[in-house]
Amino acid sequence: MSLRRRVLVGFLTVAAVLVITNLALSSTFRSFLIDRLDRQLIDVASRPVFGGDRGRAPGPPPGESQTFTEYFIAVGDRNAANFSRRSSAFADEDQPPPRLEQAKVLGRAAGRGVPPRPFTTPAETGGGSWRLVAVSSPRGDQLTVVGTSFDEVDATLGRIRLVQLGGTIAVLLALGIVSWWMLRLGVHPLEDMARSADAIAGGDLSRRVDHPGEKTETGRLGKALNSMLERIEDAFRAREASEARVRRFAADASHELRTPLTSIQGYTELWRAGGLQSEEELAEAMRRMEGEAHRMAALVEDLLLLARLDQHRPLQRTEVRLDELAADGVRDARAVEPDRSIDATLEPVVVDGDELHLRQVVANLLSNSRDHTPAGTPVRVSVGVEGGRARLEVADDGPGMDPATLTKVFERFFRADPSRARAAGGTGLGLAIVAAIAEAHGGRAVAHSVPGRGSMFVVELPLPQAGARVRPAAARVP
Repeated sequence: MSLRRRVLVGFLTVAAVLVITNLALSSTFRSFLIDRLDRQLIDVASRPVFGGDRGRAPGPPPGESQTFTEYFIAVGDRNAANFSRRSSAFADEDQPPPRLEQAKVLGRAAGRGVPPRPFTTPAETGGGSWRLVAVSSPRGDQLTVVGTSFDEVDATLGRIRLVQLGGTIAVLLALGIVSWWMLRLGVHPLEDMARSADAIAGGDLSRRVDHPGEKTETGRLGKALNSMLERIEDAFRAREASEARVRRFAADASHELRTPLTSIQGYTELWRAGGLQSEEELAEAMRRMEGEAHRMAALVEDLLLLARLDQHRPLQRTEVRLDELAADGVRDARAVEPDRSIDATLEPVVVDGDELHLRQVVANLLSNSRDHTPAGTPVRVSVGVEGGRARLEVADDGPGMDPATLTKVFERFFRADPSRARAAGGTGLGLAIVAAIAEAHGGRAVAHSVPGRGSMFVVELPLPQAGARVRPAAARVP
């Protein structure tokens, strides 16, 4: 059973209980009023003033007389068929008297050893009724009937029933408002959540649950569902992005490996066809095949390194002097390109990391500056501590990069040149390896560039827990 139906059943149950309770209270109160009225009538009828003296019952006075009492009084012989009425001087003249039936009066009359038994009789005209009690005289030959109209009792009961009806309506109205409010706060949001869940199950991961607020259980549930949906959507997006990267990585790796293999295959087919006649041609072909094999081996090594880093394998961590690694990298770069100005500003910094991987970071950053800037462009290398982290910077005064290129510079197989030219011999994995190694050490790699003003690559690494442990002198680059 749904919550709405349970609320409706509860509402109807409360309404039925209220109606039954009101009927029971009305009936009980009516019985109480009639019982009190009967006691009053019996008390009044037992007084001798209404039945003559105790020794002799006077005959019925002629005609109809008035008494100074609020009760209806009728006196008559027990064997006679009529009664002499003594109307009340305080009675309403328009109120019809009760209908006196002798058989009914005699059957209810009190006598010796017989207690009075009040009874109800209708009025002679109209729709009213009376409550009467009949008492015999001591000699038993005369009857006195005392009664009072039910109008006051009916009026009292009417007022009580009106109050009960108004109270019941007010309670049911308040209960209905509360039920509507509960349904609005509880059921309607749940139905909205169910519709949103159906839409999400259909593939609309951007759909969110509307909730009234965090002060209610439904609101907190809606917030929790939205948080879960955001994480699910992020997970799906991350999976889609990862799948796209894997497909792109596989395509790029296949492309990169196919190029040297095609070159080697071409030279072997040329040799088999007899196209290499002289020793010089054969030596040149062998040299080219060897170069392609070396480039393919380097590409495979880079791919294996990225695969190991992606698997988060433990690093061979030791205390490494980052400034010394940078100094060695600067020396190697100067040896490769003596005409390029490479300035080094190195502070002694010790980090906890894998020396071979960190040495590759320095080599890749310097190689990137050498491959993507014109010959002779100055390069600056610095090592220091900033913000509680070790910081390696490699900056150049080259052409720089536009914002679109800057956002993709650490992606695998990305080249700023869309033609995939390999004049410099790069594979497009150098900066991707730098970023992967930095992340494996708990750091990060970032790039800053302004078109026409050069680029700067920064690698930040965490310092050992006890702080940067330095030696007396920094590494020097001659």
